[in-house]
Amino acid sequence: MTAPTLAAERTALAWRRTALGAAACALLFVHAVTLDDWPTLALPLTAAAIALLLSVIGWARGRALHHGRVSTGRVLVPLTTCAVVAVAAIAIGTLLIDRLST
Repeated sequence: MTAPTLAAERTALAWRRTALGAAACALLFVHAVTLDDWPTLALPLTAAAIALLLSVIGWARGRALHHGRVSTGRVLVPLTTCAVVAVAAIAIGTLLIDRLST
């Protein structure tokens, strides 16, 4: 195992920030579900599940890079992009549904 380079260290920190942001987003979705009477609970809970999955992926990727296990991320980067887009779309959809139901 080789020591991580500075680029790998910066990338590992970026993945950790992604994991932290996704976990915070998941907690906010769950918190919103508990406070309000949402027309459908499936959308915010699905977004929370996706965000938690993204958090686990980000944490694992950051840990691997921190320990010097460098790979291309050929699968994880597009998967992360799709997960972020899905959570954003669900958030926008939830807001629109909430606005239309009031």
